[in-house]
Amino acid sequence: MKIVALIPAYNEEKTIQEIVRNTKKFVSEVIVVDDNSNDKTKDLAIDEGADVISHKKNKGYGSAIITGMKRALHKNADIVVLLDADAQHNPNEISSMIKPILENRGDLIIGSRFLNNVKIPTYRKFGIKFITTLINFLTGAKITDAQSGFRAFSSKVLRKINLKEHGMGISVETIFKVKEKGFKIVEVPISCQYEKIIHKINPISHGFQVVLSILTYFIKTL
Repeated sequence: MKIVALIPAYNEEKTIQEIVRNTKKFVSEVIVVDDNSNDKTKDLAIDEGADVISHKKNKGYGSAIITGMKRALHKNADIVVLLDADAQHNPNEISSMIKPILENRGDLIIGSRFLNNVKIPTYRKFGIKFITTLINFLTGAKITDAQSGFRAFSSKVLRKINLKEHGMGISVETIFKVKEKGFKIVEVPISCQYEKIIHKINPISHGFQVVLSILTYFIKTL
């Protein structure tokens, strides 16, 4: 069973070594997609033994994920675990993230902060709940955390869904397409270290982009 971790990264030199080093303990291989960082993210990830793919220009979070997923499938990964480069996610929880896939209980596993009573800043909590409610209404899903970046995918899911979103909207595009293909989504509780997060995108702008992606994708499916 080959388990590959995928870490999209943009200017994460302060945390990339820590997250790669700790993640390697629980997976077969770590892929880092450096989205044209202007710091030492790429070199530090290589030093820690990650397979690093570098974008020649900044393409966005979604593009980094798509690039990494293609590489993982090329390497014949059975499970791909997606986690953030800013160390907000705990690699120790990878085992619980992949367990539903190993037990054939789920195809897309989402790490939910709400199942673990994580203390989320109020403005972020409101935005996450709003987006999650909207997605549940439009897709019939019954999830609690549609914006979580800590996810696990079976290879059969990745081979069936064709992701195209270049920005932050890829999180919701994934849910739409997984539901559309009839795959099962399972959530597991996770922790989250918000004190380590340095926001690179204005939260309001982020939320607007995601909502716009939801509505755009939903209209296309009508």
